[in-house]
Amino acid sequence: MNIRRFLFKNFGLRMAALAIAVLVWILITGKQRTFEEKTFEVPLEYFNVSNNIDVRTVRPDQVRIKVRGTTKEIRMVAPEDLRLRVDLAGVNHGKRMNLFTEDYLKYPPELEVISVHPKMIEVEVEEFMRKEVPIRVRYRGRMSPGVVLLNRTLNPEKVTVFGYKSQIQNVTMVNAERDVQLDRIERTRTIRIPLQKTEEILRFEDTDTVEVTIEVENRNAGAG
Repeated sequence: MNIRRFLFKNFGLRMAALAIAVLVWILITGKQRTFEEKTFEVPLEYFNVSNNIDVRTVRPDQVRIKVRGTTKEIRMVAPEDLRLRVDLAGVNHGKRMNLFTEDYLKYPPELEVISVHPKMIEVEVEEFMRKEVPIRVRYRGRMSPGVVLLNRTLNPEKVTVFGYKSQIQNVTMVNAERDVQLDRIERTRTIRIPLQKTEEILRFEDTDTVEVTIEVENRNAGAG
């Protein structure tokens, strides 16, 4: 009898307290399970690039990612938690790669990816190349009367050019930037001339000038 009296004593208050506790629990857990969506702009990164390779084109350089998660998860995620990384290890020659964006996307596992734009990314790599080619110097005019051309030499006669393989392999020679005017030379002299850097050439490896030595005999010098 005492047990029944104990169980049902203040029964209404106990039920009200229980109802309030359940309501608070529902409100708290319901708030935690509220879902939200958020969009991020994620830049494309690439790594493990070989020394003889250059990444020429990345299209696009960033993608738009929309993710879904609980309110708490979405508020805790930072932009740097989502990354788009392409590993170029083993790529050692020029090629164009079309890749599925989601295959290279890293994000917190508790999030769900809703959309990715664009779904494909393009990465174009080009192989570097070095090539030794001859130097060409153009000569204009004729020697003045009484001035005899004995010899003409180039130093160096060849130069190593550096650039993208697809372009450098078509370079067969390098021209001096300006011509040598023979009619202005009355004694032996050496002229330093810059080399002409065309758009195919990224740089000259050893030198970017050529020395042109014109050896002459001036028979007018002792006349008179």
